[in-house]
Amino acid sequence: MSIGDFIAALKDNPYFSAGFGLVGIGSAVAVGRRGLQVSAAAFRRHCMITMEVSSKDKCFNWLLQWLSTTSHPTQHLSVETTFSQSSTGKILTTFDFVPSPGSHYFWHKGHFIK
Repeated sequence: MSIGDFIAALKDNPYFSAGFGLVGIGSAVAVGRRGLQVSAAAFRRHCMITMEVSSKDKCFNWLLQWLSTTSHPTQHLSVETTFSQSSTGKILTTFDFVPSPGSHYFWHKGHFIK
């Protein structure tokens, strides 16, 4: 039996050709998955800006206020309570909902910021 006869016998075998089909599909899925991982890493590296602001920084509260007025609604909010009492004893309390500490994603002037 020559190599050509052996390959022809394997080609006619339905179990062997089904196995090659599964290997081909599995390989295509693995290559596609790896391609998505590499492209996501490249997107994060070249198209995103990461900004970290400490809660002790003076602009932290300004940034939270800006995020609450310009960004899309978020599921994670913090409540900031402003309390003042006048000399007559009248108490004025206001509540502001600001984005909670953590990672936020938004567009600003054509740049995606995390």
